[in-house]
Amino acid sequence: MKQKKKNNWLLYGATGYTGNLIARLAKERAVSPVLAGRNSQKVKQLAEELGLEWLAFDLTSVDEVANYLKDFESVLHCAGPFVETVEVMAQACLKSSTHYLDITGEIPVFEYLHKLDNKAKKVGITLLPGVGFDIVPTDCAAAMAKAEMKDAIEMDLLFVGFGGVSAGTAKSAIAQAPMGSFIRENGELKKVPQFSISKDFHLEGKSMKLFALPWGDVYTSYLSTNIPNIKVFTYFPENVVKLGRLTQPTSFLLKNKMILKFAQSLIGTFVKGPTEEVREQGRTLVQARVRNARSQEIIVQIDTLEGYRFTSESALLAVQKLAKNPIGPGFFTPSQAFGKNFVLEIQGTTRSNSK
Repeated sequence: MKQKKKNNWLLYGATGYTGNLIARLAKERAVSPVLAGRNSQKVKQLAEELGLEWLAFDLTSVDEVANYLKDFESVLHCAGPFVETVEVMAQACLKSSTHYLDITGEIPVFEYLHKLDNKAKKVGITLLPGVGFDIVPTDCAAAMAKAEMKDAIEMDLLFVGFGGVSAGTAKSAIAQAPMGSFIRENGELKKVPQFSISKDFHLEGKSMKLFALPWGDVYTSYLSTNIPNIKVFTYFPENVVKLGRLTQPTSFLLKNKMILKFAQSLIGTFVKGPTEEVREQGRTLVQARVRNARSQEIIVQIDTLEGYRFTSESALLAVQKLAKNPIGPGFFTPSQAFGKNFVLEIQGTTRSNSK
């Protein structure tokens, strides 16, 4: 195999909403990736604006993608929906011996990559999905809480303050709608109807009703803590909850690829993501609440940046840390890879007292 350039990395999906933010932050921090994506015109335009190298290829052939990856130490995969793109990219990384990172929050993606753990160990690469929001804050908060209550058997993870979504996130969410929601019960993933589980939490001096949702934290936090009973909660406006419940009987239609693609194309047209002002001024509150069999409770609270701004910072830092200090081969969650305090290395992030 051709000798790779030390610390050389590829940012795939660079012209998407989050990929673009990461590319610009990387340039600002003089951590220059090679930009890549499916649309050569868009990738070239962004690369020329930032003064970076670029490549254009789609994710249809494992052999072709592996040929592009063979010169890179790692790839940060930002092209969602990840349920549609992970297989080719991950298999190409295995074939080219390239470390894999992504910013997914999709349970099926974590499941798929986790099953590749032994193969990754055999070829000597790291599989590190979920290096953005919301996985990094919740995963690290969960690990902190478990360290302080080693006999914890139940955990609620919650976050509020997410300032809007990008088209990629919305496309991923709609693709998962037919699956319903998930919780972790006695160590196993359990499917439950969307918006069927809610709970009142006292946050920032007021009571808030939060709903369980099927995000990847349900999967990753169990691997990081081995706590057998886990739910993940966030805030949804009342009209969103009503609409979600109303459309549940027809969500199965999204299993049809043509209908799903049409719905995702509409999202791509109308959803643009948070503005720069929202990203700069936004704030996110994350909590891990763990309890033991004696009903004792510990709360770990993290105050951090708006979600997409956080993702840009954490994903870039993860790439840098992996390049500087390889963590070894196999599958890792963020807290397993970099320790429970990794989240506190993100500028603008603090551990605070719950109110």
